[in-house]
Amino acid sequence: MSTALDQRTPPSTTASRRSALAAGLAATLSLLAGAQSHAAASGESEIPISNPRLRIAHLLRRAGFGATKELLDQFEPLGYEATVDYLVNYEHIEDPIEERLAALPLDLAKGEDLRRWWYVRMAHTNRPLQEKMTLFWHGLLTSALSKVPAPLMLRQNQFLREHAMGSFRQLLQGISTDAAMLIWLDGRSNRREHPNENYARELMELFTMGIGHYTEQDVREAARAFTGWTATREGEVRFVPRLHDSGVKTFLGRTGRFGAEEIVDILVAQRATGEYIGRRLFSFFAYRNPEREIVQELADVYFLSGYSIKDVVRHILLSDAFSSARAYRSQVRSPVELVISVHRLLGLETDGASLPYRSRLMGQDLFNPPNVAGWPGGAAWLNSSTWIQRVNFVNAVASQRRATAPGYLDLAQLVESHGITQPQELVQLLIDHLLDGNLSPEARAVVESYLASGQTFTLAPASLNRKGRTLVYLLLASPEFQLI
Repeated sequence: MSTALDQRTPPSTTASRRSALAAGLAATLSLLAGAQSHAAASGESEIPISNPRLRIAHLLRRAGFGATKELLDQFEPLGYEATVDYLVNYEHIEDPIEERLAALPLDLAKGEDLRRWWYVRMAHTNRPLQEKMTLFWHGLLTSALSKVPAPLMLRQNQFLREHAMGSFRQLLQGISTDAAMLIWLDGRSNRREHPNENYARELMELFTMGIGHYTEQDVREAARAFTGWTATREGEVRFVPRLHDSGVKTFLGRTGRFGAEEIVDILVAQRATGEYIGRRLFSFFAYRNPEREIVQELADVYFLSGYSIKDVVRHILLSDAFSSARAYRSQVRSPVELVISVHRLLGLETDGASLPYRSRLMGQDLFNPPNVAGWPGGAAWLNSSTWIQRVNFVNAVASQRRATAPGYLDLAQLVESHGITQPQELVQLLIDHLLDGNLSPEARAVVESYLASGQTFTLAPASLNRKGRTLVYLLLASPEFQLI
């Protein structure tokens, strides 16, 4: 926590500042390793949160990006299971986000404006799980602006959003002939005379079954089945029969004159696919490397529901494992999650103008994953460079004092709306809301020492703008806040 005390000093100007930042990074990595190893070694599976409100807060962080105190107040009386149902059945939630987006001066043919469009959507949508699932699929069924024009990435993003919680079969059928994917994995150059194996290989290795469940012959046969599909850079997708290999193929033990649709049908029906998708979804929402029993259970749900992603996700969110000690505060917030959660937890307005840049500095360039495997995530988000950028980002949020600027944090309004009459009440409210009250004794001592130093901390505007904003910065820059 001592990493963040002097927000006025640029991180590169003093040796002490650099040392403090290094200590903050080390503390976060230690906190992450400790949380994961302790829970895994102890085999704890009981719900560690005796307070139902904190369990719902955990749900809203994982199945969304967090929520304001006011929104949490609305969900708490509903209870946990009803909140899960509300989140997963988001198609019934009215969401005026399109009107907000339409009012922004964005050119969605430009990559940076496209990124802003999605950041604003995530920050202000009433359907957070839909956006969280779109982010999941974007990191799994990848395509990237490094090779694909922005309008086609937009079209793919909308497709992933529309089918985010539907049938995996329908999602996979659509993505297999999606213009962005055809360009990204060279499907449009896949011809009968010279089959291109890129998509066929990644379809099995990264999108469905995983390594070890197919042979090189299966890759070649699947590539033959996908021949004939092509797309222009303007997004026109066509199937050209003369470019398609209509011959007999043997794929995963089955033989026929297969095309793209038949290959997808065979893949989604594989037990390995049900396990793979269940494992990836569970790792995204709960914790990595789930137990075999959990994976098997999720695969069963996948098949019994007719490949329903919604049913698998709902099962995960209602499971004891999701709310277990091993899951709680055990994952590093990705840069996108960090940026969006700060805005949603504090109820900040944004036009998205600076958010793509901030996230990129922290290691995540939305719409441009580093390769077909997506972002590695986990502790890979944290290094000396990205840690500095995380601290700089929360410093920028806390330091914004211009009331008309995007991202302005109005502490005076926060005090008034919650009926706060004493400075310590504000301190406790922020600790409870941002960190579930889980601030280590050492970290709390640092906060209290800072607030006790110099001029007395009061609720007067000048003190809120000075010490109050530094308090917010200290909490957002803490190792505890980096874990979700």
